[in-house]
Amino acid sequence: MVDWAEGLLAEEIGWAVRRRASATALRTVRRAVTWRPKQQGREPLDVAALISPLRYDVAVRAQFFDFLATRERDGDEAVVEAARHQPYAVWFREVAMARFRPWVLKDAGLMAEGFRERVLASRALLRSFESRGFDARTPVTLRLTSGPTCSDTGVSIRRSVHVGDGGHRLALLLRHGLPLEPHMYRLDPRPMPLIDNTVRLLRPLALPEDEYLAFLARGYGVAAATDGGHDAVTDAAGLVAAVRGRDATDAAELEAVLQSHAAARTNA
Repeated sequence: MVDWAEGLLAEEIGWAVRRRASATALRTVRRAVTWRPKQQGREPLDVAALISPLRYDVAVRAQFFDFLATRERDGDEAVVEAARHQPYAVWFREVAMARFRPWVLKDAGLMAEGFRERVLASRALLRSFESRGFDARTPVTLRLTSGPTCSDTGVSIRRSVHVGDGGHRLALLLRHGLPLEPHMYRLDPRPMPLIDNTVRLLRPLALPEDEYLAFLARGYGVAAATDGGHDAVTDAAGLVAAVRGRDATDAAELEAVLQSHAAARTNA
C-alpha cells in the first residue's frame, strides 16, 4: 500500500522539478517577502460550499475519484488510457497545465508523461484515503483574506476563506460527503491571487445547466433542482431571486459571477 505521505508528495510537489528555473526563483522570492505564519483551522467547513463558485475543478477531481474506484482491478496503463477520456483530462490541460505550466502544452511528450504521473498519483491517494482516512499531519491550506477580494475574472467575492493547496484531498472529502474539520486545514493569510477555475472549465466541459446551477447554489446556501425539494431553483433567475431573499449583497455577487461565466460559455 502506498503511504499517504508519498501520495501527498506526488499531489503537492509532483512535477515541480520541471518548473522553469526563472519561475522557481520568482516563486521563492515572493514567498520570502510575503511570508506569514499559518493559522489553525477555526471551524468545520462544508466542502461543497467552500469550492463554489470559483473552484469547480475540485468537483471534477471528486468525479475522477469515482471513476478510479470503478477501475481498481485495471492495470496502470489501462487506467491512464481510460482517464484520457474523462473530464479530469480537461482539468489537467485547462487548469493544471494552462494556468501553472503553460510551456508544457507545447510538448506532447511532456503532457503525456505528466498526465500519467498525475493519474497514478491520484490512484495512490485514493487507495491511501480509503485505507487510512484523512491524515491531518498534512493539512490542506486555505487562503485567508481580510475582506472582499477581486478574482482574476474581475468579480468581487465577499467571503474570506478560499481554496488554496490540497484540491485532491478536498475532492476526496467532497466525494465522501465529509466536512473539512479544523484539524484538517490551516489558514494562510499571505496575499495571493484569487483564481476562478470554474470559468476555465465551463466551455471545454460543456457543463449542463442543472449541474452548473447546483454547483453555484451550494455556495450561496440555496437548494438546486438536483438536490430535490419542491422549492428548489431550476434556472439562473430563480437562483438569484432565492439568494436575494436571504442577502442582497450575496445576490449582487452571484449576478456578477453569472455574468462573468456567461461570457465564457457564450464564447464556446
